[in-house]
Amino acid sequence: MLDHVHMMISIPPKYAVSQVIGYVKGKSAIHIARVYAGKRKNFTGQHF
Repeated sequence: MLDHVHMMISIPPKYAVSQVIGYVKGKSAIHIARVYAGKRKNFTGQHF
């Protein structure tokens, strides 16, 4: 069973790597919560 994903992305120099990774992780966590946990809002303090 897969438990992680490998990605190859191109990040423009004006963005920090940590900023882009944080954005991707945040958006994916919200998507997973909505699809698999049935949550629609109030994600404060939640984790997987």
